[in-house]
Amino acid sequence: MNNGAKEKTMKKVDGRGQRSEESRGRILNSATRIFAKKGLDGARIDEIAEDAGINKRMLYHYFGSKEDLYVEVLRFNYEKIYTLSKNAFNLADDSKENVTRAVRAYFYFLAKNEDFVRLTSWEALNGGRFAKKVIPQFFDLVELEFGDIIKDGIKRNFIRPDTDIRQVIVSVQALCLVYFNRREIVQPLWQEDLLSEEMLEVRLQHILALIFDGIFSHEEE
Repeated sequence: MNNGAKEKTMKKVDGRGQRSEESRGRILNSATRIFAKKGLDGARIDEIAEDAGINKRMLYHYFGSKEDLYVEVLRFNYEKIYTLSKNAFNLADDSKENVTRAVRAYFYFLAKNEDFVRLTSWEALNGGRFAKKVIPQFFDLVELEFGDIIKDGIKRNFIRPDTDIRQVIVSVQALCLVYFNRREIVQPLWQEDLLSEEMLEVRLQHILALIFDGIFSHEEE
């Protein structure tokens, strides 16, 4: 095969790979919306394939089964959260700035991704049957990144030395998530729209204040 033929073959392979990734992304986005709306049991592969503009046979080729697709949808969304968290951390900055950025990134991810919030509610109702296949690996990754920030803060006397990193991560997750997955229940307590820019920022600042009072030593370096 001459160089020209090789180049054409490589371009064809690259093109197929790009189309494959685009198709996979469309399936995951469609599946996220439909699983969030109907849950695993209520969602139909036919509906997901049609929404994604993908042949059903091709969908099975990529993901194997509806259950496998559901697991990949969870992984797809938790990867987004991990990336946000990772990008928020910078050891060159102080602990408070790092924690603020990380919590802000997670909180506003939830604000902009109602489908993910609904997915977590479905998983809670189903005993975390599929989330348990995904969450541990991402929790461990976040713990490593967040742990470096906490340890740096402890070293600088910014953060209490008895801080339990795992407990802090779970607390942040709970404080942020409950605002969105219980929004319809608590909305009657406020006249303001809980999803307005003003109310979102008020809630975020309240969460940060609770976290800072809980883990920061309030001692100067």
